[in-house]
Amino acid sequence: MQILFCASEVSPFAKTGGLADVTGSLPASLQKLGCDVRIFMPLYRGMRNGAGSMDLLARDIVVPVGVHDYHVYIWEGRTETGIPIYFLEKDEFYDRSYLYGSPVRGDYEDNSERFIVFSRAVRQLCMALDWYPSIFHLHDWQAGLIAAYFQLNWRYDPNFLRSGTVFTIHNIAYQGLFPPEIFSLTQLPASAFSIAGLEFWGQCSFLKAGLVYSDFLTTVSPRYSREIQTPEFGFGLEGLLKERRDSLAGILNGIDTKVWDPENDPLIPANYSSEDLSGKKVCKSVLCKDLGFPRERLDRPLLGMIGRLATQKGFDLLEKILPELMSMDVNLVILGTGDASIEENLKETALLFPKQLKVLFEFDEKLAHLIEAGSDIFLMPSRYEPCGLNQMYSLRYCTIPVVHATGGLDDSVIDVIKDPDSGTGFKFYKYDPQAFLDAVESAIHMFGDKDKWVEIQKRAMAQDFSWDRSAREFIRVYEKTTAKRRIGVGRRADL
Repeated sequence: MQILFCASEVSPFAKTGGLADVTGSLPASLQKLGCDVRIFMPLYRGMRNGAGSMDLLARDIVVPVGVHDYHVYIWEGRTETGIPIYFLEKDEFYDRSYLYGSPVRGDYEDNSERFIVFSRAVRQLCMALDWYPSIFHLHDWQAGLIAAYFQLNWRYDPNFLRSGTVFTIHNIAYQGLFPPEIFSLTQLPASAFSIAGLEFWGQCSFLKAGLVYSDFLTTVSPRYSREIQTPEFGFGLEGLLKERRDSLAGILNGIDTKVWDPENDPLIPANYSSEDLSGKKVCKSVLCKDLGFPRERLDRPLLGMIGRLATQKGFDLLEKILPELMSMDVNLVILGTGDASIEENLKETALLFPKQLKVLFEFDEKLAHLIEAGSDIFLMPSRYEPCGLNQMYSLRYCTIPVVHATGGLDDSVIDVIKDPDSGTGFKFYKYDPQAFLDAVESAIHMFGDKDKWVEIQKRAMAQDFSWDRSAREFIRVYEKTTAKRRIGVGRRADL
């Protein structure tokens, strides 16, 4: 099976979030299962040095956008696992300090044109390679237009007759919304700007293009696939997603088990396994020393939290329970950056509890690994979470998570309170401060029973979050998609 991943970011070449982790890891697992996988992404600033050896594949390709003809270049490289990766060069659009916008000025005003060019260049890439994939695997709004071009234009090309499209929603809150006049730049048929196409409340939505025109849709967790069919989580697209529920599947993301492995992690001071947890105590001791926690507090529960400082990540709940949490005689370390008001509130609280609360407004990969390895309990109270990765890292490092039962958090953590014999963490089901506090208290209480705590830790470490599991599920989706194409009932075949 031939699969072309089309994404705006791929780790380690360019990354702003979990999307890059998926597109950077999943292809390698698919390749191990026998797939011919390749990747297409923009060539951003600084990537020439980091992408290793690259060869020019195609020069001076013309990509029309509105009344303009843009000339682009395509370069070919390889990932660490040997997967071909193609980079779209157009410095006017991609040679910038940030991927989608600056922290001060917000989103780039020409993001629509940037990703129209990216989407339209996919067909030229296939022609340059003389390689026509059975599956175009598209990711988030930046690649949504590719589904529209495929269904409305390319499907008449004999080379694509047996091809299909799979669109993965990583976070439906990011919809690629642009003013209606942008639609003319796409050069799609006028009928596509309608309620049955890209039009969304008078605007042009690139995400909706992916939802409407792709053969099959996936989300990054099973529960999230159900949640986005409700008004609370669908961001106005729940009706369309309900309509497409028979072609919608939730597949839980995996994690890179080579990078996140307490037995072999080079970024932590001591390695450990489920058979020998002594190294975790060493990690906790080093973490407490580095953070400046008093030595006499080493036997107290150490809580960790890593992530973007935003209400979506549950920091509104944390702020409300922090004073009471500090009264429980625990230590807490928080690592992350984000909303200025949240940062200020955390700074003020940290001054009140200097021996218990440490907040670091940065992102440091080594420190992130040490917090995962050295903490006893990990807090992840997200309001919504399409998948989440840190709860899976925590389980692998036997750092027991406390999570809100939403999205991938609900799918990946088994509640100890509801299922004492199989539980791997603690959940709260109502999004409010008291429910969160009660779940944290339950975890702290269980921490006091060392035998039971070790049992939970060992169950947590035994969970399988490898990409190999996810890859097998994706192959089943690809097979369904190509089967539809073979019998001529692909999505929107009447258009």
